[in-house]
Amino acid sequence: MPEKMLPEATTWADNPYEPEWAERDFLFSPDGNKEYPQHACKQTYLLAKPFIKQFRNALDIGCRVGEFTRYLHLDFAHVYAFDPNLWPDFRRNVDLGRVTHFTCAIGDERGETVMFGGGHAERENARTKIVPVYTIDAFGFDAIDFIKIDVEGFEKKVLLGAAQTIERCNPVIVIEQNHVVLDGDAQYSAKEYLETIGYKVAALDRRGWDFVMVRP
Repeated sequence: MPEKMLPEATTWADNPYEPEWAERDFLFSPDGNKEYPQHACKQTYLLAKPFIKQFRNALDIGCRVGEFTRYLHLDFAHVYAFDPNLWPDFRRNVDLGRVTHFTCAIGDERGETVMFGGGHAERENARTKIVPVYTIDAFGFDAIDFIKIDVEGFEKKVLLGAAQTIERCNPVIVIEQNHVVLDGDAQYSAKEYLETIGYKVAALDRRGWDFVMVRP
């Protein structure tokens, strides 16, 4: 895909991130600014980390305020983060020198989608907006060693649009699979798709939502 068809990286006026915040597990969030030493994202990453063989580049798809990104960017050379919403707290939770943020949705084809409130699948009593959708394969990423996907029911679509990247890089993949699903889709459709291309469940978080998937 021509470069002009890809989104421009998000630009920020400043980067107020302080390394000590990561050391203290301090998170800036609309849910409350405080220390989260037992944050679910940290626990999931610690489950996945032993299976990661190299720490070159990582993708955080559905990054929100950087709850997961903040742990990835401490280990990986660079992190590419995606979210259709631009959360101001993101720049406080990560060092923007090691993270590139894109304000867009990720799916299985180029287009647009309707966002309801905070996510794709939340439809009741929520404001809507139209956001652009891109595929991961269109970016032409190389040396991707880890992918985390939490996109409110769109996980399988993200995987389909990343098929070439996955085949080329064979990354460890973390996908969230809970009760939020798209109409007509099965609860574990993303996990089951990965299993059809040779991935296996290596670990599961204590909530039973986050699947750590690896391919031998």
